[in-house]
Amino acid sequence: MAIKNILVAYNGSESSDAAVHAAVLAHEKYGAHVTGLFAHASATSRLGRYTWVPDTVRQTLDTLEADAHAGIHERFTKAIAGRVPDDRLHWIESSGESDTAVADYARMYDLTIVGRRDILQGAKRLELHPDRIAMRSGRPVLVVPRDYRPEQIHEHAVLAWDGHRTATRAMNDAMQILETKQKVTVLSIDDGERGEALDGIDVATALARHDIDVEVAEPPLGKKSVGQAILDFCDEAGAGLLVMGAYEHSMFREELFGGVTRFVLENAKLPILISH
Repeated sequence: MAIKNILVAYNGSESSDAAVHAAVLAHEKYGAHVTGLFAHASATSRLGRYTWVPDTVRQTLDTLEADAHAGIHERFTKAIAGRVPDDRLHWIESSGESDTAVADYARMYDLTIVGRRDILQGAKRLELHPDRIAMRSGRPVLVVPRDYRPEQIHEHAVLAWDGHRTATRAMNDAMQILETKQKVTVLSIDDGERGEALDGIDVATALARHDIDVEVAEPPLGKKSVGQAILDFCDEAGAGLLVMGAYEHSMFREELFGGVTRFVLENAKLPILISH
């Protein structure tokens, strides 16, 4: 089953423009429908508990926000104009907390594409956190770096594999994409926490039975962090996609102390499909 229904979380940032570009490339490859989703929490709704705020102030904020939101829709339309047929292009505007709204919609789509988080000065209510969206939705999220502008999709994918639950979830969530790749490399870095091997089956065999051209790489970790080792391998291999599980440990722990997921999301130069 191919990718046929793509959601793009769009907030007018540079990263969300890159997400639109990725969605266009996916449409060209799969013939998929593309839906732009602009999710936002309005300033007036956040002011609801402050009864002292004059109605004139609320009305002014409503007008300013409506103009800003129209500008974001116009920017999306300009970014995608002529690149996706009208009968496969859709737009949704949803009120509510951004990450939660995107996660709710993501459950209805084959793939959700989100630009890497941009800090939006004065518009924090529009910020998107792709890792939180993946956690809340239970669906795969493709995270795109803000300068992503290739002419076509690179057909070499890397699957970061440690044998644990989130890596397994990511592999299966990405199967619709992996089946279409010219080559998939299973990257296994021994950091002392890999799951135990199973008798009679391994991840390469499981992928090969889907007619995927698979190779296995087990580079030494050396003095690098696991995150750096993953990204260095992707750079050296010329990979176009990294598939990985997100937050094998708790998200709070990774945000507090750092971790593989956080490091990779902040530093990757290629799109990453994450799943939890």
